[in-house]
Amino acid sequence: MRKKQRLKILLKILISLFIIFGAAAILLAGIRKTRIEARQKQEAMEALKNVPTAAPTVSVTPSPSPTPRPTATPTPVPTVVAAFDPNDFWDYWYSTDGTATINVYDISLDKISFSFYQTDRNQSQSVSADVTAEVAGNAARFDFNDSAGNRAAGNIIFDKGQLYVRIATGDPVSSVYPNVNCIMSRDQVYLEPDPTATPIPEEEPDPTQTDTQTGEYFFPDSDSRYLTDEEVAVYSSDQLELAKNEIYARHGRQFVTQYISDYFNSKSWYQGTIDPDTFDAQQDSIFNEYEMSNISKIAEWEERKSGEGN
Repeated sequence: MRKKQRLKILLKILISLFIIFGAAAILLAGIRKTRIEARQKQEAMEALKNVPTAAPTVSVTPSPSPTPRPTATPTPVPTVVAAFDPNDFWDYWYSTDGTATINVYDISLDKISFSFYQTDRNQSQSVSADVTAEVAGNAARFDFNDSAGNRAAGNIIFDKGQLYVRIATGDPVSSVYPNVNCIMSRDQVYLEPDPTATPIPEEEPDPTQTDTQTGEYFFPDSDSRYLTDEEVAVYSSDQLELAKNEIYARHGRQFVTQYISDYFNSKSWYQGTIDPDTFDAQQDSIFNEYEMSNISKIAEWEERKSGEGN
């Protein structure tokens, strides 16, 4: 019995010792862990003390630069210069030979209306017409039938207060017909018929003869102003060839082509004194700016008309 009690007591002692030693081991492990953590914390604190302090960089958001506004350039208001002053051309105009009269009774920068009257020098016969035409720039182109049935065409140019009129009849049906080619005047030329003169029947016009061959010039003032497309366009390519050479002929150039030579030899003003080679070599110093421009314009229309077969 005693032996069993001793064994129980010994077993209890062993169990108690085991528990004590186990608790001690756990306590010791906890103390060790605590020390390790304390040491790590201390080391971390020491490390933090050794890190240099730096002021935090303030992040600055740049302000956007304002987009520059373009400076508006004012749109210039175009100033349109009138080609002529209509007030300069109202009322009556007279041809230099006294046979034609034009009465402008309505005119603007867009349109002209006028009455036309032409008589013979004895004032025994006359024709008349009323004409309205559109104005383009400083010129108007028109055609009309007169009181005798003649079909006429022409143009009017308004230039610095001067009125240039060209009217021609292609196929006259009466002895008096529209035929004007001059700068009109405000001064009327009074015709005084010869009472002893016997009227001579006018010959029928040669159908092969151009309209302006009955006059002295195609463009009497082509050396002092610029011709317009409107007045040049009324001629055929053959007529324009003569009109272009008219500018050369005024300066005395001779012509090799026979029909051109014959045409200018029939004019009272023509004096051919300079051979073509000599003239052409010097023409840059002969023609003025109006003539150079007009030669070019007539040549352009001559080529255009030739291509059209006119």
